[in-house]
Amino acid sequence: MGKDLRNTLRAKNLTRTSGLQEEIGKIQAAIADFDLGKQGNVAIIAEPFAGKSTLLEEIENRNRGKVTKITFSSLVHNREKITLRENSGLSNTGPSNSGLSNSGLSNSGPSNPGFPNLLPENSKRIVLLDNCHFLYMRKVGGFEALYEFLDMISSRKQIFITTWNLYSWDYLDASFGIGKYFPVQIRIPKFSKGELRTLILGAYKKGEISFEDNSAEEKEPILYLMKYPLPLTLPGKEIIIPLPKGNISNFKKRFMKKEKQPGAEDRVFEKIYLESKGNPGLALRTWELGLEYPRARPEKMGGFSFEIELEYEEAFVLSQILSHQRLKKEEIAEITGSLNENRAVEALFRLLAQELILMDEASYYKLRPEALHSIVSFLKNLRLVW
Repeated sequence: MGKDLRNTLRAKNLTRTSGLQEEIGKIQAAIADFDLGKQGNVAIIAEPFAGKSTLLEEIENRNRGKVTKITFSSLVHNREKITLRENSGLSNTGPSNSGLSNSGLSNSGPSNPGFPNLLPENSKRIVLLDNCHFLYMRKVGGFEALYEFLDMISSRKQIFITTWNLYSWDYLDASFGIGKYFPVQIRIPKFSKGELRTLILGAYKKGEISFEDNSAEEKEPILYLMKYPLPLTLPGKEIIIPLPKGNISNFKKRFMKKEKQPGAEDRVFEKIYLESKGNPGLALRTWELGLEYPRARPEKMGGFSFEIELEYEEAFVLSQILSHQRLKKEEIAEITGSLNENRAVEALFRLLAQELILMDEASYYKLRPEALHSIVSFLKNLRLVW
């Protein structure tokens, strides 16, 4: 019930920002300081599925009529053609999305005509820019768009509130020091188990979900009958006598517990918390995959396991999908420098075969959410992300 669950949460105003009031306060304070003459661009940084775009939407909602919002939807590599679409979701916010086309960028010659045109002349003083990790490619000559972008935000009398993929940000900050352009840096924190419970159950009526514990331990009886053979005096003859046998271990667990054991509901959310590591998007995914509506059982939640075996080039492709969150086959071929798409296709086939990525209806390759932590651990071992 993926989209239905998220739509219900939105309708009840229980989005992933419910546990981010401190972060919202810091961003609103930066806006207030800007109104008083203090320049302080903002970077919102988060791993995939953690809710950075949702947080930016909340900032947009709290500053209606005061913001211009732009969303980068794919890699930026054309300095002259950046097409904007009207924001259909909110009024008085300016352009919402930036569609992007092909071509290279050059750091020579006149200043980039694309980025100044990115913002209309009547753009608001507060500019929201979503998915800024699309402003670079990890290849020779792949950073000109980023340079132009940083030059633009340094020369405008506006406050820029931006969102970045965590792994792109860490790479770019270590390599180019982009953090100095954003004095206010907001790293979205992990949710607590209680916050995840509130987020998920907010989509349902009280008592709508039945939490059940069908573990083998609870089903095992305390006392049962065992059949024992009893030899008779006649050779080769015996009779079977049922005798009671007690399960001492289970008896102790049931009746001699010193502390109250967690119930089914607590165990469900403990498993969701451990599986997601506090990432709200992953928690929702774990819940959706394990829920047998209206029943929720601990043994159905999580337990994902991925055996990753990749060549270095395949791992590099995976690191780029992780860092950009979605890429097309042609973009992957461009980043890897493949002379044709065959090598990119081979790498993508391997990633799909190991169930590490998915391809959506628009032919974008994305991470399989439940594989995120396995992927990050694997790539950190190769020092492809840090």
